[in-house]
Amino acid sequence: MNVLPWWVKPLLITALAGATLYGAEHFGYQRAASLYAGKLVTADTEHTRQLLHLTEQRLTEQAAAQEAYQRLNEQAHQVGWELLQTKQQLEATQRQLKQRITDATHTDGPSFTGLGPDSLRLYRQFLGYSASGEAGLSEADPGHAGEAATAAGTEAGLSPTDLLEHAADYGQWCQQLDAQVSAYIRLHSEVTPGVKP
Repeated sequence: MNVLPWWVKPLLITALAGATLYGAEHFGYQRAASLYAGKLVTADTEHTRQLLHLTEQRLTEQAAAQEAYQRLNEQAHQVGWELLQTKQQLEATQRQLKQRITDATHTDGPSFTGLGPDSLRLYRQFLGYSASGEAGLSEADPGHAGEAATAAGTEAGLSPTDLLEHAADYGQWCQQLDAQVSAYIRLHSEVTPGVKP
């Protein structure tokens, strides 16, 4: 039988305990490393999923913004086209009304030093109102007009024809502005729901 000296036993016990402790410690480190590696993979997967979700959300928002831009662009083109049509229609109407200036001033007759009833009707039409108006205009009545000879000199003023020409131009300009403002208000109310024109 082999007997170990008395001082070897404590050394052997200490060495065995140290080896066991080292093995357990090493095993614990490996287990903890595996556990945290799994957590890291899970966190990385979650982060990738969140990035993918944010990317999809941004793409959806961008598609919606592009669609809204296209719709607004189409509406703006439509309003522009309508304004061009309105402008052409107003110009045609004003040309037709201007052709009636000579007839209106002749129908009123020489008794009027300004605008007579027919000229006033035409004047109202140039400005976009109905020919008769609220009060209504009677036919030319030269008996109630002052004598043309007693009126102030017309050489310093405007003739009825000049007044009607001005009304035609001014009326066309006003009606075009009105059409533009109406179109822009309508476009704004279509773009921003809930806003009443």
